[in-house]
Amino acid sequence: MDNDLKTLLAAWLSSEWDDSELEPALKRLRTDESLRKSLADELAILSQARAVQSSEPKWLKLEDALSVEEQTDARGEDFESRVMAGLAEENQSGLTSSMRKLFSPAFVLAAAVVVALVFSRFDFANLGAPGDQAVAIQDADTAVKIELVAGLGKSPVAVLSQSVNAQWGGDHRPVPGDNLEAGDLILEHGTIQIEFLAGVRLLLQAPADIQIRAADEVLIRHGSASCFVTEMGRGFRVLTKEMEVIDLGTAFSIDVKRDGQPEVHVLDGSVEIKSPQGETLELKEMHAIRMGNDGPEDVEYSPDRFPKTSDLRGRQHKIAQLRYESWKANAVVLGADPSVMLHYTFEETDPSALELGNVAKDPTRATNGVVIGCQWDRGRWPSKRALVYRNAGDRVLFQVPGAVDAVTFLVWARVDAMTQDTTSLLMTEHPVRRAMFLATDNQSLGMAMQRRRESTVETVRWELSQYTHNVMFSVGHGMQRSEYDELAVDHPYTRSDRWGNWACMGVTCDVNKREVTHYLNGDPIGTGHFERAVPLLLDFMELGNFGTTTEELEHTSGAAQRRFYGAIDEVLIADRVFEAAEIKAFWEAGIP
Repeated sequence: MDNDLKTLLAAWLSSEWDDSELEPALKRLRTDESLRKSLADELAILSQARAVQSSEPKWLKLEDALSVEEQTDARGEDFESRVMAGLAEENQSGLTSSMRKLFSPAFVLAAAVVVALVFSRFDFANLGAPGDQAVAIQDADTAVKIELVAGLGKSPVAVLSQSVNAQWGGDHRPVPGDNLEAGDLILEHGTIQIEFLAGVRLLLQAPADIQIRAADEVLIRHGSASCFVTEMGRGFRVLTKEMEVIDLGTAFSIDVKRDGQPEVHVLDGSVEIKSPQGETLELKEMHAIRMGNDGPEDVEYSPDRFPKTSDLRGRQHKIAQLRYESWKANAVVLGADPSVMLHYTFEETDPSALELGNVAKDPTRATNGVVIGCQWDRGRWPSKRALVYRNAGDRVLFQVPGAVDAVTFLVWARVDAMTQDTTSLLMTEHPVRRAMFLATDNQSLGMAMQRRRESTVETVRWELSQYTHNVMFSVGHGMQRSEYDELAVDHPYTRSDRWGNWACMGVTCDVNKREVTHYLNGDPIGTGHFERAVPLLLDFMELGNFGTTTEELEHTSGAAQRRFYGAIDEVLIADRVFEAAEIKAFWEAGIP
């Protein structure tokens, strides 16, 4: 997690804080949109987890501040300004000036909406969108009405944890690992697993059309689902047009047909079923009912009709193995391409391997990779190997001798966190640096030094960052920024909501055309032009980190650190620009 974000969250959760430590984070918060969004997301989640757990949670201060009768007063002050004023008045009871800065109007309003959601329920009789309704916060003396506007104060209520052959309809097409807010999901094919923050796992089988309404509530328009409810999740509600099912513990299945009558099968424990007429029925395990026009009627208990967690895992494993075998076949084809100088597939059989073997057709065009510090672990599939980067010294060293007029870099990587402003994927290393670790009479070092004297290229860098334009390819011709050619574009997989997901990253550079294109998951995400048309000198390179001296770290207060924190399980470097269709095929062959 970002250090400034940690500082702000610690201040929010703690009763004590240090103004001098908090001020740099607050200063960044005023200008960094990404940090503001991350903090808002974290506070929204924390509100659900802690608002009812703490003996005197900070959210109650918001509730007190909201104790007013109208949206505007005689002075014309807006709602947000008056909330801020209320918080400012609490300075005497413990809020410092720094904390008042933390409570910007946007954050206070988002928090207020979360409080409203915590103490509200959606009307069973009204099956419209949650954002179309008004909810209220109650205390002993007053009530405040907050109109929920679509898109305001939204926060995740569930996570899409697994999927098998999922094909989506509608506008929302999540992938495993995505947070899910309240809203519609249309599953046209496959099976998915959703885990609600209330403590409920829901397996949904296509075709299905559902509306996630809250962390403890879902509407099923049609589809077949199984719900597994923890003790914490007791009371989870499943709504259909014909009935409401309330879990009493611990597992049940439901089948809602497009034009038929819904069925409920209780696998374990019991559920309470309510009809629109207000009738209530408790259904116990190993029993099933169908809600007919005249009320509930018994049907044969048939649990095998519904999706099971074990079936989902089995299908996932089978599909993963098939994809892995297909990827290996495609890797053989790539290895026969004469333009591929380096291809690391991470298929080493020795679990403690020191090197990555270059499986390119002519392996003499690039060396094997030397593994420094990284640990071997699972890759994109259970049978695939990967290197995991965790420590500041982890990296892979290799050499691609000579200069090229065109290049394609492709990497399959998983960003697990961004631990500093800038992270290195691939960077060249000056031969002088290499000389600190190699024998002075090393032949490859001497030839590299000669090539460096004949080129203006000082460095080639492919980096990720925490900023808005957060993937950058650059070529440095000197020490000053004005001597760099660079192209930076937006890359969503560096953001916290995408951490932990595998991504296919690529960049191509045509020196003669001075054209650079970034790719993500098979699609171009940005194209630009450099000022200089100079062959790219590669030579000594580092994958996933960049060596820095102690003096450099001290001089830059740690900013020189380029550590990668995640996993990598495939790298390819070619001396030509791959066509867009080729990069698309590389991605499609490697999709986890």
